[in-house]
Amino acid sequence: MNKKGFTLVELLAVIVILAIILAIAVPSITGILNSAKRSSFEADVKLIIKGIEYKMLERDAGTIVDETILPENAPTEGAPFYMTENGLTAYGANADNYVVNTTGEACIITSLNPVTVTVISKSTSEFGAYTATGTRNTLTVTP
Repeated sequence: MNKKGFTLVELLAVIVILAIILAIAVPSITGILNSAKRSSFEADVKLIIKGIEYKMLERDAGTIVDETILPENAPTEGAPFYMTENGLTAYGANADNYVVNTTGEACIITSLNPVTVTVISKSTSEFGAYTATGTRNTLTVTP
């Protein structure tokens, strides 16, 4: 009698081989995804720094009419950069991704020459929980 099909042993062998491949691939894929999220957060923070630098140029050029009305347009050392129309959100930063305190501070400027900041992302953000500290060229991102 000529039977066609697979035996139970052959099917189990295929399942075991697929399980081994998945066991090897899943950690690699997870690492790649985490690396991409970290890189995305770092790029976002660099964009925030560029936004602060731009606001400094605006301030120095005298295009800000009244700094008391729009203090976020005139960054100063030790001051926060706010999640407002003229702050982080104006540069593509989503308020849902960053730790923002009750007064709206999302980014602390620790120095203006060069622009040095500390930015913290929420653990529920698209990036995960990260803290970035430094300048555009020497940014350190830690989980």
